[in-house]
Amino acid sequence: MPVGGVTGKIEAASEAGMKKVIIPESNMDDVLIEERYKNKIQIIPVRNMSDVLENALLGNGKDRLVTKMKKITNIVPKDIIPKPPKPTIH
Repeated sequence: MPVGGVTGKIEAASEAGMKKVIIPESNMDDVLIEERYKNKIQIIPVRNMSDVLENALLGNGKDRLVTKMKKITNIVPKDIIPKPPKPTIH
């Protein structure tokens, strides 16, 4: 599900010292970061919660939890949550 103001959030994360951010894949077209941030932060687009966990978790239980989430993700109907319409720019 897309989030608003993603460019500002990415730039603020970079200013705070973060090296990676996870954003909805549907927001990738909205990312217009300034040149000075492009080599400072990695943007990781995700489609579902399994993708989030795969990229966010560390440690011993990660693989087991990600495997469980992928099984759950695969049984949920793909169209259960409708895609929001693209905003119209006037």
